[in-house]
Amino acid sequence: MGDKKVKYLLGIDGGGTKTEFLLCDLNGKEIKRLFLGGSNPVNKGIENTYAILGEGIAQVCDGFDFGKISVFAGVAGSKSGENQRLLNEFLSRFGFASFGCGSDIDLALEAALKGEDGTAVIMGTGIVAYARSGERLHRAGGRGYMIDKGGSGFHFGSDALNSAFEFTDGRGGSETILNLVENKLGKKLEESVADIYGGGTAYIASFAPVVFEAFKVGDPVACEIIDRNAYEAAKVINGARRGLNNCGRKIVICGGLCRQKEILEQFLLKYIEGEVSLEFLDEPMVNGAVLLAKGRTEIC
Repeated sequence: MGDKKVKYLLGIDGGGTKTEFLLCDLNGKEIKRLFLGGSNPVNKGIENTYAILGEGIAQVCDGFDFGKISVFAGVAGSKSGENQRLLNEFLSRFGFASFGCGSDIDLALEAALKGEDGTAVIMGTGIVAYARSGERLHRAGGRGYMIDKGGSGFHFGSDALNSAFEFTDGRGGSETILNLVENKLGKKLEESVADIYGGGTAYIASFAPVVFEAFKVGDPVACEIIDRNAYEAAKVINGARRGLNNCGRKIVICGGLCRQKEILEQFLLKYIEGEVSLEFLDEPMVNGAVLLAKGRTEIC
């Protein structure tokens, strides 16, 4: 190691729904792990991001010498505007031996591709894909729920809620989805409009599993929702891959929707172009942050 002071590695994975903190020794052995709420500054505001990161760092690093810790924070939305500069300035206040900040896709590229060519895709609250060929990257998606049109947890959740309201109104929709939504809400749908609008994007995304539950019992509307979102997700993936020659066959899906691998895989493969190797990351992306924190010890 280039810096003899560093004894610990802190990885932070800040998404739209949750933020994970993982403190390890230099061999990657877990010391402390913590989950807090979402920290995407685009959706939550930079002050909320500061609050979440500050609280998590204080709890996970309590009792440890900050001067012996190398940290990397991968925060969704950090590449927007001045956010990355602001977050680096924030991290500089703690007295870490080394610190760095990037986006959640940096974690995905590290954890999923491990230096190889390929395409890393985050299907979490939002959706973004990066194809990599050598040192070159090409991005598609990741512009937020008002611009991206499908393939994210937000869009699955929004479609579930829309279907529930459609059935209530007599406009179509799915009774199965309505029942599952109301079961999650704990009350009638019509009594929940204010809660839904007040919950933000992460709350809407929390309804995504409803679609997959409905699909498992043969609901045709759920099948249509999954198919449409898989089509939109594949457009993002295809766009990223078209932007680079020789990015390879490997495509790795990361994020919360990985839990739906058994269902999503068959739909995605219908629409992804070319011969590909589709994988789903079965490890937390915070591991990528730990690896990037370790990499920073070599340039301290």
